[in-house]
Amino acid sequence: MSRPRTTRAAAPPALRALLAATPARLAIGRAGPRPTAHAYLDFLADHGRARDAVMTEVPPGFARAHGLVEIATRAATRAEYVADPGKGRTLAPAAVARLRRCRQHPAVQLAIADGLSSTAVAAHGPRLLARVGRLLRARRLRLGTPLFIRNGRVRVQDEIGAILHPEVFCLIVGERPGLATAESLSAYVIYRPSRRSAEPDRTVVSNIHAAGLTIPRAARVIADLIVTARARRATGVALAAAPAG
Repeated sequence: MSRPRTTRAAAPPALRALLAATPARLAIGRAGPRPTAHAYLDFLADHGRARDAVMTEVPPGFARAHGLVEIATRAATRAEYVADPGKGRTLAPAAVARLRRCRQHPAVQLAIADGLSSTAVAAHGPRLLARVGRLLRARRLRLGTPLFIRNGRVRVQDEIGAILHPEVFCLIVGERPGLATAESLSAYVIYRPSRRSAEPDRTVVSNIHAAGLTIPRAARVIADLIVTARARRATGVALAAAPAG
């Protein structure tokens, strides 16, 4: 939930325009050297929402409710996920076995990982994935088994790619929450992921939330990116360097 923007009817026009353009804490007032009680309580509420987004588990029935196959990383709890990032990048043994029963060599693999905001994923992840899927099916692309990765980080994409061998993999992830919103998603798109893939191989679409890049717009951007990646056989730095046409 986004924090309401501060407004002041008596503020100069330039300040009013600035306040309307950003959720940043500007012109919040003060009581001596301290923020006002309202501003301080507002800050504490936003900080609490951010902490909850990181540490709260996505509900157990989430995957089944949205037609996703759930797999897990080696991070067994949120506390372990936060404390040991490497475990969120590698699959649990049971997840590897389950992936081997999923659709192999799809044109596009779609997945959701809770990442650093279970709030964002629970609120918007399935809707974004469904919209992207509809756009891709309309273009007659063969999709893989849709996945939900519990306690997953971005680079788990590479390990999954090494098992399923998709042409393009799009992973929707909960972004690290800030004090403006805890409901922001990112989508990481990579061409032919493998265990040798690196961060520059990915193209990211970020800031996906109600006050940023909206779900309908983000779905179109992601679907177009996937189509372009297939056509040019590249994502990330290689896609940026590839000639158009």
